Amino acid sequence: MDSSAESAFEFFEFRTFFGIPVLLQITLITVLYVAMTIGYFFSVKATGKMDGYPGSVSLLFVPIYEEAIFRGIILRFFEKKYGFWSAIALSSALFAIWHLKNIFWLQPFQLIHQMVYTGLFFGPVTAFITLKLRSIWPSVAIHYLNNMPYAFLF
Repeated sequence: MDSSAESAFEFFEFRTFFGIPVLLQITLITVLYVAMTIGYFFSVKATGKMDGYPGSVSLLFVPIYEEAIFRGIILRFFEKKYGFWSAIALSSALFAIWHLKNIFWLQPFQLIHQMVYTGLFFGPVTAFITLKLRSIWPSVAIHYLNNMPYAFLF
């Protein structure tokens, strides 16, 4: 694989950070996935919905595919082209706009709140962590933790 292809997937690699070994990171993400699945199971049984949305197993993978797209691909592209801080701002703005997809399920105030939160807080925090640690996997774990309360509330 040439070096440009390798750098395009740099953030997809697991890396030891803060002394946390790779196997423990994989275990943590697996445990978070299982916990969310159990939470959603009870939510769907009680209400027929996941996060207040019509039930879909794909919601279980949102932290993985959103982090892969927004931190693994888009953030990396912007970092190479525009630098550290611009990459955080641009990828976070796109992440906020991405959440417009929830217009079908959320009330206007909820939608605006979600877009502001993802664009001004969650997106920048996970982008910063990804750039500093050079891996999307810590942000995947944070994303599961961020979404987990909804699995148990709805």
